[in-house]
Parts: sequence; structure tokens; C-alpha cells
Amino acid sequence: MRRPLLIGMLTACLYLPARSQVEYGDNKAAGRYLTTRGIKLYYETYGQGDPLLMLHINGGSIEVFTYQIPYFARNYRVIAVDSRAQGKSTDRKDSLTFEMMADDFNALLDSLHLDSCYVLGWSDGGISGLLLALRHPEKVKKLAVSGPNL
Repeated sequence: MRRPLLIGMLTACLYLPARSQVEYGDNKAAGRYLTTRGIKLYYETYGQGDPLLMLHINGGSIEVFTYQIPYFARNYRVIAVDSRAQGKSTDRKDSLTFEMMADDFNALLDSLHLDSCYVLGWSDGGISGLLLALRHPEKVKKLAVSGPNL
């Protein structure tokens, strides 16, 4: 039986294995770009099972989930994404909103042919997750956020 997502998130925060050989956020085998909505959105996928979208903090990247990705990849298909204009994702425009990012994640889920997923977000990733649930409620099975200030 699968643990609830929130308990899994808290447990993963305590799960600190030896540093992995995988370079999360720069893994050529797992990484892909999606050209959408005028940007290049970088994401990596790991594991199998129900899809779990992981959304990082402001100014962060997939790398902030270095210890959580291997934990969740044991039971989920982890989709870790660099938000617009952060990490390896690009955006040459001069404006940035959480609504834009939520719609980017919706486009990513569409490109992966996913009708819904679990969503885990920290801080600004939590804001984007909340807005994804508000703007595209059919895409979010369950949502676990930590520290959103929306």
C-alpha cells in the first residue's frame, strides 16, 4: 500500500542517502527540452508508476530535489522540471508570473500525454502547484506544497 504523498514528502526530506552518481538537473539520459509557449522548458523523468510532478523553489532547479527524486522514483514516475527562466529552462522575455509557469507545466503534462498527476511543490513551486490546480484542476490528482505564500 502506498503512503500518502504528504507523509512521503516528509519522509523524503529525512532520507539522505550517500551522494548519488546521478547529476540531477544535468542528466543527459533523463533530461529533455520541451519547446512551448515561446520558451524551452527543461525536465527530467525517473522511475515508473503514477506521475509525480516536482516543482522547485525560486531561483532553484531540479538539483534541489537531489535526495527526494530517488526516494519517490521507487514508486512514482517522477517528472522534475526547471521552471521558466530558472535552471536549464529559458525565457528571453522580461516578465515572469506564476500563472505563466502553471500554464507551462500544463503544457508539459499535455506533451507527455498525461491527463493528471500528483504535484509536489516547495515555496514558489508550491505557488505554481496551487495555480496549476486552480487553472487546470483536471490535471492535479493530489497536491502537497510546503511554504507557498499565495
